Amino acid sequence: MTSKNRCRLCGKVFATSTALKQHMKAVHRSYYYGVRIGILGAVLAIMAVSILVYSSLPQPPPTTTGVATTSTSTSVQTSKSTTQTPSKPAPDFTLPEIDSLGLTGKTISLSQFNGKPVFLEFMSPMCGHCAKMTPVIKELKEKYGDRVVFISIMFGNASSKAFQEIASEFIRERGLDWIHVVDSDLKVFREYNVRGTPTYVVLNKEHMEVSRLIGSGTTEEALEEALKKVLQ
Repeated sequence: MTSKNRCRLCGKVFATSTALKQHMKAVHRSYYYGVRIGILGAVLAIMAVSILVYSSLPQPPPTTTGVATTSTSTSVQTSKSTTQTPSKPAPDFTLPEIDSLGLTGKTISLSQFNGKPVFLEFMSPMCGHCAKMTPVIKELKEKYGDRVVFISIMFGNASSKAFQEIASEFIRERGLDWIHVVDSDLKVFREYNVRGTPTYVVLNKEHMEVSRLIGSGTTEEALEEALKKVLQ
């Protein structure tokens, strides 16, 4: 049985995440429901902060051919696709890594992957449209994961236990096997001019932005075409 379904309180390991949940409810009831209440508070707090942060940003310029544009909403249902003419490398970043068990204690930097194309997903574990796109990203990771580095940049408070639980559960229940990091203060979101989730930014091996796709209406075909451009 996988250690991913280990009870953090008593150490027992279960065959499925469902069995682990049932155990937590039955044996560690006060802890389980205490965490759930904390998660609800974290969700509300993150939603409030996201509204304040995004509303404080300047409005994006009108759409023009060849220039990346973004949406003003924090959750985007429609799809936009732009092709960039690379001019300078994308901003480097260093962010804490999180996986199905919580924060790993490691940090991930874009510069670690110099010489490799990178697929960046800007998302939130509370974003319904991001969740809808998960099967698409998984399929692309299976096809191109040996040639392209996949990184999901989550918006959330990395120091919050409630957020860590939300993010880890999102990763664990969907079986996501690529890199996830947390952008607690939206610094990287701002540097990449991301104004809505999900947003996908594809970098070539020099880490120049080549393509940007926005919204859950983005198709697998459009994302795959963007990946093929950086593999030519």
